[in-house]
Amino acid sequence: MALPLVNGNAYTYAKVICTILGLPIAGITEVSYNTKQEKTDNYGAGTNPVNRSHGRKMTEASITLFMEEIEAIRSVAPNRDLLDIPAFDITVTFVSGTNAPVTHVIKNCEFLEDGNDMKTGDAAISFKLPLIASHVVKKA
Repeated sequence: MALPLVNGNAYTYAKVICTILGLPIAGITEVSYNTKQEKTDNYGAGTNPVNRSHGRKMTEASITLFMEEIEAIRSVAPNRDLLDIPAFDITVTFVSGTNAPVTHVIKNCEFLEDGNDMKTGDAAISFKLPLIASHVVKKA
């Protein structure tokens, strides 16, 4: 039986380091990614599946950035358009005082939208940018 961890450290968003185009991004409020795979049961004789097929894997991702970060990226984008930026990687590193660092690399990302979203009362302007990505590499 494992002993309870007293005064241990969990992975927290405060200790996540994200890099885009090789540069650490401080003004990122959300990073989201997941991979799904098509799986199908195949039927033959009888009522139960006789085998299973595994299809393609699909990765979905998005990031939410403060407007200052978006404008910094736009300033180096062709035609100042996020949609014209060639494929790039996003590195997400989870750091904790007691746990080993873990790194995930979201590969071959491209922006699917370029815009802004703001309303009265916003203390800071941020925008969620959906991405297309090929896959995620997880490193220990």
